[in-house]
Amino acid sequence: MISALLAQAWGPGSEIRGAAAIWDRRHVVRLQVSPDRSVVLKRLGQPAGERRARGFGVELAALEYLNAMPVPVAPRLVAADAQAGLLLMEDLGPGPSLADALLTGTGERARADLVSYATALGAMHAWSMRRPGELAGLRARYAPEAPLSPAWLGALARGREAFVAAVAALGLAVDGVGAEIDELSFLLNGTGYLGLVHGDACPDNVRLRADGGRIFDFETSGWGPVALDAAYLLAPFPSCWCFARLPAEVAAPALDAYRAVLRAAGLEPGPDWDAAMTAALATWIIARGPMISEVLEADPPWGTTTLRPRLLTWLRAFTVAAGQAGVLPLLRALAGALLEQLSSRWPQTAVPDYPALAGPGSARVEVPEWWQPGA
Repeated sequence: MISALLAQAWGPGSEIRGAAAIWDRRHVVRLQVSPDRSVVLKRLGQPAGERRARGFGVELAALEYLNAMPVPVAPRLVAADAQAGLLLMEDLGPGPSLADALLTGTGERARADLVSYATALGAMHAWSMRRPGELAGLRARYAPEAPLSPAWLGALARGREAFVAAVAALGLAVDGVGAEIDELSFLLNGTGYLGLVHGDACPDNVRLRADGGRIFDFETSGWGPVALDAAYLLAPFPSCWCFARLPAEVAAPALDAYRAVLRAAGLEPGPDWDAAMTAALATWIIARGPMISEVLEADPPWGTTTLRPRLLTWLRAFTVAAGQAGVLPLLRALAGALLEQLSSRWPQTAVPDYPALAGPGSARVEVPEWWQPGA
């Protein structure tokens, strides 16, 4: 079956000459077709759980959609058989990711790679915002059971009750907060900044190449407010194992580069853009509602650090953004009070820096032993 797909894409004689799992993931395999040509196979496998099957179809739809971009920012889709659960995509090859730059690189490289990352995101968003109807048909074909909207919006709805209950249990006032949580959907979706949202725009999901950043792993993507990706630079990185503090002065040039790409495409971000970015930051806090109760009892590890530094950082980022944008005053006051209370409870909790951006004597994240730079 795989050989037939290769022959369909590259012609007769395209045969598999070698195979190697990528990151010890048996369902993601690099296939060597010739000494200088390879492809990445992503297979669903059997039996496949509902969530994984849905993610496979979501990614296939996104890659086929993005194949039309003249200058790619994602791996090109080579061939696929949706019924067989087989997807062949361009092999981006081993090379540096943004995670490599932040965890093992220099400050200069990390800043440059953040700009490349933001430029790639901006290019994808700007291109997709001009093509609002095409993705829906592909999603109906490959992932009919999956909501078209980004996964974060579903998480927002699911986390709401737990968030309100958790902060109320801490003695914080929640009157009127429900109405502002309802307002998040309008601030995100009512602005017109709608396009393909990656949904997991983590530093290890972007390959930095000479021709620019290339984004991969679209299993949680959807159509919706692109601020849900762009605000990853402000939170930062709310779904990612490779978390650390990202200073505002470091994120600013990347955000400027992102805006510049939108402007070049004739999409000028207005005042409502800042409101949408603020709503994205609030979304990640509400979506993590169950986590608030959990971290009061324990602080389990997750990737480069634990949960408590993340929550404190996300609360701080939201309160700053809400104050600057002049929106969501009740949620801002609640987040500020929660930040103050949790900071008092956890006086020893420090938000560590990425090694590439750390100053003398600052706390640094621990680079996991399993991390393989450039793989």
